[in-house]
Amino acid sequence: MDQLKILFDALIVPPNERCGLVWEESAQPETVVEMAEQMFPALKPVPSLDIEGLEDSPVHYIIEGDNYHTLSALTITHAQRVDVIYIDPPYNTGNPHLTYHDNRKDKSSASRHSKWLNFMYHRLRLAQELLTDDGVLLISIDDREMAHLKLLCDGLFGSDNFIGNFVWINRTTPNDAANKFATDHEYILVYARDRKNFQLKGVPKNFSKYVNRDNDSNGPWMPDNPSAASGTEKDRFPIKNPHTGEVYYPPDGRYWAFAKRRVKEWEKSGKLVFPQEKGKRFVLKKYLSELKSARNPASSIVNNALTSHGTKELKQLFGSGSPIKYPKPSVLLKYILGLLDKQNGIFLDFFAGSGTTGQAILELNQEDGGTRQCILCNNNESDLCRNVLHPRLQKISEGYSVEAPRKETLYERKLTVNTLKKVSAYLQEITALSEQYRNSYDEVKQSLKDNVLRLEGVRKKPVTVAGMQASFKYFQTQFIPPQDTRIRQACAHLLCLREQTFEPINITLHYQAYRNQQQVTVICFEPPSAWKSLEAVLPKDASLVIYVFREEDYALTKDHFPEATVQYVPDKIKRLFTS
Repeated sequence: MDQLKILFDALIVPPNERCGLVWEESAQPETVVEMAEQMFPALKPVPSLDIEGLEDSPVHYIIEGDNYHTLSALTITHAQRVDVIYIDPPYNTGNPHLTYHDNRKDKSSASRHSKWLNFMYHRLRLAQELLTDDGVLLISIDDREMAHLKLLCDGLFGSDNFIGNFVWINRTTPNDAANKFATDHEYILVYARDRKNFQLKGVPKNFSKYVNRDNDSNGPWMPDNPSAASGTEKDRFPIKNPHTGEVYYPPDGRYWAFAKRRVKEWEKSGKLVFPQEKGKRFVLKKYLSELKSARNPASSIVNNALTSHGTKELKQLFGSGSPIKYPKPSVLLKYILGLLDKQNGIFLDFFAGSGTTGQAILELNQEDGGTRQCILCNNNESDLCRNVLHPRLQKISEGYSVEAPRKETLYERKLTVNTLKKVSAYLQEITALSEQYRNSYDEVKQSLKDNVLRLEGVRKKPVTVAGMQASFKYFQTQFIPPQDTRIRQACAHLLCLREQTFEPINITLHYQAYRNQQQVTVICFEPPSAWKSLEAVLPKDASLVIYVFREEDYALTKDHFPEATVQYVPDKIKRLFTS
C-alpha cells in the first residue's frame, strides 16, 4: 500500500509542485528488521533482575535489547494500549560511541541523513501501532535532524496531528562555538495519534494575587484591567464617578472590556468600586470564583531544567562522575509528562538511556497518587541497561544514601555588557530556584564573582533518600524460529506481560495458568482436553481471563466458563498455531 500511495502521488502531483521528505532507502536493511520478519520476537523474563516493590503498586517493565525487536513484540502485547510515548533518540551527531551508534551518516549516500531517517522510520512506524486513540508521541531532538524528523512525523502521523514544539532551554552558559553562535536549546516535538482526542491539561494558575481585601461576599478578588485592546466606538462610552463626578474614558487606542449596561449593575453589586477622591481610577474586581479554568495553557518555552541538573542526578546516584554524557534531567520529563492528563496511563520510552523517564514517572506517581506504568527499552551496549538504567531504578525504588558534596552549582550565568540589561530577569530565576531547592540543601547561597552570577546548594551532612517501593519486571529480547519447541512458552510470556500476571499456577502441555492478586490468565492450547485439570487449580478469589486459538474453541470455552473473559490470542500468535 505504501508503494501504491507513492506511485499514486507521483502520477497526480506535478514533480515541480511536490513538497515533502524524500530520502534514499538503504539497500541493506538492518539485520534486526529482517530477523523480525523471519522469526518470532519474544521477550524472555530475567527474574534475577526484577525489582520488588509494594504489592499494590503498578508493575513497570525494563526490556533489554534492540528497540525495533522490542517494539515488534509490543505490537503483540500493547497494540493501541500505550497512552504516551516519549523518546530521546540519537541526534546523528557523528559520535560512534553512543548507544544506538550516533553516526547514521554515509558520505556515499545520496543524502547524508538517509540512514538516520531509515532507522527512525522503522521504529516510529511500529510505535504508531501502539498508541491509543487519544495517545501522544513526544520526541527530543536538536537542530541537526529536527527539520527532517518533523517532515517524517508529518508523513506518518499527519501534519494535522502536530500539536506543537517545545523549546527546551538546556544551558545558561554559552558554548565556545567557533562562529560565536551559542546554541542553548533543544526541541521536543509533540504529535497526537488523533488531534480531536487530545488536549494538554495545562499548568496551574497562580492564585496568590486573589485576596478578599474588603470582606466581599463573592470571595477573593484581584484588580483587573477594565480596558481591552479590541472593540468598537460604542465601547468607548464615558463612565461617571458617582462620588466625585469625574468622567473616565478608556486610554487612547483601547476600549472598555464590558458593555455600558454593566456599569450600574456592577456598581450596585460591588464589582466596580469608585474612589471617593478625584484623580484616582476606579477598580474592576476579578473574582476567583469567575475563573473558567484553574489552569493556563502550557508555554512552548521550557526553562529551569538544565542538562547539568541531569548530570548532577546521576552523580548523586552513582557516587562519582555521571556514567553517560548529557542525560536529560528528570525535572524536564516530570514537567512535560505532567502536562498530560494520563495519571493512570501506560508510558513507553524505547530509547530509555539512563532511565530518566522511569524516574520521572515514579516521582509523578508519588506526588499525585497516579498509577502510571512505564515500559523502558534499551539495548545493553556498553552495559548501559544493566549497569546504569537498572541500578538507577533499583536505587530509586529501594532508597540510597548520598555522600553529599560541600557545594553544588544550581544556576550559573556569565554577565556581559549585552546581558546586564537582563539582570533583573536572572535574579527572578535565581529567586525561583532558591525557593525550589530550599528544602533540598542545608543552605542555598547566591554569589557574584568574576562576572559570574551563581546559585549554589550547600550540604553539610550525608543525605538518605527514601525508596519509592516501585516494582519492575526485567525482560530480554530473543528471536525464536516458528517451529522451535520454545515457541509455546514464549507466547505465554508475552500474554502474561500483556495481562501483568506473572506467578505460575500450573503449566501443562495443554494449557498454562498464571496469576496476580486480582486476576488469573489461562492460555489454552487445547481447551476441551484441559478443562478438568484446569478447574482443579483455578483459585476462587480472582477474575479469570482465558485465551484461545481457534474459533471452534471460543464458544465451547465461553459456555464452560460463563463468568470468564474469553478472547482470542493476538493475530501474530494465532498464525503460529493455525497456519
